[in-house]
Amino acid sequence: MSIIALEEVNKSYGGFEVLKNVSFDISENEKVALIGRNGTGKTTIFNIIADKMDFDCGSVYVEKGLNIGYLRQIYGDFPGMTAKNVIEQAFTSVKEVEKKMNISRLRMEKEPDDIQNIREYSELNEKFEFMGGYNLTEKFNRVTKGLKIPDDVINNHFINLSGGEKTLVMLAEVLLMNPDILLLDEPTNHLDMDACDWLEKYIKEYRGAILYISHDRYFIDKTAMKVLSLDNKEVQSYTGNYSAYLVQKTEADERNLKLYERQEREIERLRATALKFRNYGTEIAIKRAQNLEKRMERMDIYDRPVTEKELQLNFSEEDKVSKEIFYVKNIEKSFSDKLLLHDISFIMRSGDRVAVVGPNGAGKTTLIKIITGQEEADKGIVKRPKSVKYAYLEQHVSFPDPEATLLEQVCSQLDTTVQSARNLLGKFLFLADDVFKKVKELSGGERSRLRLLLEMQSDVNLLILDEPTNHLDIPAREDIEEAISMFAGSMIFVSHDRHFLNKFAERIFELRDGVFNIYEGNYDYYLKKKELEQQQEKNNKAKETEVKNSDRGKIKRRADAGIRSCEQRISRLEMSIEQLNVEISKHSTDYAVLMELLDQKKQLQEQLDNEYDIWMENQD
Repeated sequence: MSIIALEEVNKSYGGFEVLKNVSFDISENEKVALIGRNGTGKTTIFNIIADKMDFDCGSVYVEKGLNIGYLRQIYGDFPGMTAKNVIEQAFTSVKEVEKKMNISRLRMEKEPDDIQNIREYSELNEKFEFMGGYNLTEKFNRVTKGLKIPDDVINNHFINLSGGEKTLVMLAEVLLMNPDILLLDEPTNHLDMDACDWLEKYIKEYRGAILYISHDRYFIDKTAMKVLSLDNKEVQSYTGNYSAYLVQKTEADERNLKLYERQEREIERLRATALKFRNYGTEIAIKRAQNLEKRMERMDIYDRPVTEKELQLNFSEEDKVSKEIFYVKNIEKSFSDKLLLHDISFIMRSGDRVAVVGPNGAGKTTLIKIITGQEEADKGIVKRPKSVKYAYLEQHVSFPDPEATLLEQVCSQLDTTVQSARNLLGKFLFLADDVFKKVKELSGGERSRLRLLLEMQSDVNLLILDEPTNHLDIPAREDIEEAISMFAGSMIFVSHDRHFLNKFAERIFELRDGVFNIYEGNYDYYLKKKELEQQQEKNNKAKETEVKNSDRGKIKRRADAGIRSCEQRISRLEMSIEQLNVEISKHSTDYAVLMELLDQKKQLQEQLDNEYDIWMENQD
């Protein structure tokens, strides 16, 4: 059953059409990805669903009473509020119930014989328990730890946080709201791979519908049950994840091309036949020609399938390069009192494709800067042969003169003519008046594209990339990947884009908790090896426990006896609580008795929780 449905929705801004006849629906518990180029209207669709924006025509159905949680890209600063305060806004409705409970309890203390007050408190208590009011701290910690939001961020004022930190905080809030449907605009932005893995599991287990905008193909593959593709102002629906979408879209494009070609042949045949009849000049022949022309007018005309323009990229590569790209021995690096990199050693050889992975803050970008000479290591050796020439695309791309136009930037840096600069910019899809844009007006993806244009014109045999696909939509990511695929040299890169990692990494350098490990394979291989390592660690712990237990037979028997005794106490306490629940129901209108019974239940519950803790401790 559909909980949201759009039918023939159109939307224009100042006469410019953004959405045309957009139709799709979302069912209960369905997980749906909305994809498309940046600026095509995906966020507009979200705002229309969330009733934040009018539309020109069509219809939008949202199930009555549907609770919508919306993660936006733009949000307020919440002055005076800490990040924790902002996240806890998700518990507003639960806190309201708790507030009413406290008011009701005070009223009962003043008027113990008021049956209505007693019933009201009992009902509120049940509602509070049903809403998970007694587990708010557990829920809060589960989400904030899963998203890896540090304590110093949680306790900081929201207005002082970086853009990435604010996004994490807002994502935590909307997840904790637990609405009927989540609208998530780029939820994996600013998440490292561990947090992405956690979010994938959370979404798959979420009891509700989710519609999300994402350019993370790996994430879509893991979570989507349906893909909505917004292209040329219209939405096409595809069943399955991103890989299934690619197969279906390719098949659809091939069908549409065949239909178009068949139509063109038929139109040409009819046109030629009509012309032949007109040339006969007889009344009958002309009438037949007119019938054929009317037939052409009545035909369903298929538009020629649009082939998206591609980046025309190429690298100038230096052929001569040493077999050894980098020699790194025992490097260390600290910031203030924190040791970030410790005893890191490796050799990178010609032809290697290396990915540096690890949690945010592990030191990945610092390692890249040390081996390129942008930063000095506190200790250790870094050697790079003179024959190694590299192009470096940093994470936050900047240019010396942000006021310069793209044309001026290219002419100045490459010392080339205006026409040559325009030709180069055109290859990188900076077309027509785009070349007169100022550098400061470019999006993150456009800045990366411009930097690649400039870097690729020099003779390089090594690519160093720091988050190369950040801020890029899927088509732009695929364009960059196509260009990199044509590069025959060596590459070392930092990325959280797991699709990109799988495609290019042949070795994985992992930085985690100050430890450096090397895995000889792509990202999927790395994941499998990590799983095997974790399983081996569990097996080793189990063996250690087994050895210890073999020397502790008597202690084990005593522990077993203690567990049995604990289980007996748990059983008695649970039975007592059940009997109290019966008594509470019987005396729900007697304030004095009810409060005494509730106090008894609270004491028994505390004893029961303590016994469960003892039981859990003895399970090892």
